[in-house]
Amino acid sequence: MRKLLLVLTLLLSISTYVAAQNYTEVVYLKNGSIIKGVIIEQVPNVSLKIKTGDGSLIICQMSDVTKITKEERYTRDYRKDTNDRKAARNTLKGYKGFVDFAYIGDVSDYNASKIELSTTHGYQFNNYFFVGGGVAFNYYTDADLYAAPIYANFRANFINKKVTPFADVKAGYSVGDIEGTYASIGVGVRFSLKGKKALSLALMYNFQDYDATTDYSYSYGGHYYHNSWNDTWELHGVGARFGFEF
Repeated sequence: MRKLLLVLTLLLSISTYVAAQNYTEVVYLKNGSIIKGVIIEQVPNVSLKIKTGDGSLIICQMSDVTKITKEERYTRDYRKDTNDRKAARNTLKGYKGFVDFAYIGDVSDYNASKIELSTTHGYQFNNYFFVGGGVAFNYYTDADLYAAPIYANFRANFINKKVTPFADVKAGYSVGDIEGTYASIGVGVRFSLKGKKALSLALMYNFQDYDATTDYSYSYGGHYYHNSWNDTWELHGVGARFGFEF
């Protein structure tokens, strides 16, 4: 019987100790401050000495105290969890780069199908919005012409998941064999990889002004004639784009 009472007393003491470890004392002051910790010394009606979670010792005068309570102490650090979740939501924030390869078929009857290789760099404000600029290299396969569009780029991810739909817009000016206004609109899916890296697939529409000079020469009545004039062609294309971001 004595052994049973001893065991019960021991179990009760352990339970009381464990329960005490799951609670923290909270001291409310008249100035609105709240101090959480363990009261290690108390002088009745005079003062309190409190040890906080970071090991600091705080002495309070009882005349400044409005009330003292106990609150359950959670084993998880929710402030750290909140910061971790915030960090997870902003993993893409900062510098961002893209490398894309695309094939764009001509839909404007000018035999202007092309291959496009581009690189874009800029700033990712959060997991959703990117603004930057870049340069592309275009090779027109039917006409054997080259061009280098220089553009600004805006990109938006619609959700924050490992597989994310997105859209982007590029606008600028092309130099080289084909000069003129350049624009591109893409809609696709982003596949997240480790860290800030990802792969993407997109359907795209491409527009290119072609500021061309046309030469016309002919002979008539023993005389040779030569004329030239400036003209602007509008090249429209649709295609597919594969990309890597880092």
